[in-house]
Amino acid sequence: MTNVIDIYTDGDEDGRLVRDRDQVEWARTCDLLARWLPPPPAVVLDVGGGPGRYAEHLTGRGYTVTIYDLVPRHVEQAAARGITAHVADARDLPAKTGTADAVLLLGPLYHLPERADRASALAEAVRVLRPGGVLVATALSRWARVFVRAAAGQLGDPMWHEHTLTSMRAGHVEDGDAWDQVVYLHDVNELATELTAAGLRDAQVLGVEGPIGAWARVHPQLNPHALRLAERAEVALAATSIHLLATATAPVRPPDPGDDLMRGRAVG
Repeated sequence: MTNVIDIYTDGDEDGRLVRDRDQVEWARTCDLLARWLPPPPAVVLDVGGGPGRYAEHLTGRGYTVTIYDLVPRHVEQAAARGITAHVADARDLPAKTGTADAVLLLGPLYHLPERADRASALAEAVRVLRPGGVLVATALSRWARVFVRAAAGQLGDPMWHEHTLTSMRAGHVEDGDAWDQVVYLHDVNELATELTAAGLRDAQVLGVEGPIGAWARVHPQLNPHALRLAERAEVALAATSIHLLATATAPVRPPDPGDDLMRGRAVG
């Protein structure tokens, strides 16, 4: 995962969600979190929580939030916001079994191109959730890539056209740039299937930005229109959104303390 750490260390994830172009993503994600999360003061583990903007938002609403993120810079930025934060991999969390009311995976799934790695991250989320706890996970939509390229005026470029077709066919471009190598694009049904295969129940996948979200990123004056369309089209046109947001619930079963013992973690 070295490339992921390098990309985010060199980038500005902390400033991304305050840009005009990303306001629909921010507003819609906050709305859907409010819809799906249990009421505060629920315990939320924000896995891949980055610099802590969503964690700060949820803390302000009364939630108890802990961040686990792969990038040391993100952990430092989250801690500067007053959020409890630790460096950790989504596939191996230093958290006890059955201790979270909700787990957020608002990034890890689209940075794990191999299905086995995504399954490991989901298994960890299920392990740390209390019975009936809520998972909320973000994915990048495979079919929205054509809208992103169209909005950028790149579809007529033969190189970008082939790149888009490869992304839509496989969800991953092996020989692309640094971002391509660490990103995976989901199909809506595929994402729901992966959640169900992890033992989660009642999986639901919605579109975040909606059908003109890609154009709103280029022309932020479209944000109000994109937001209204996204709300109306969150189910029927989910695949057209750049981001997908999914929720599911953990099975109703008591946690097995042996899970922690087997993993070499303290219990109690």
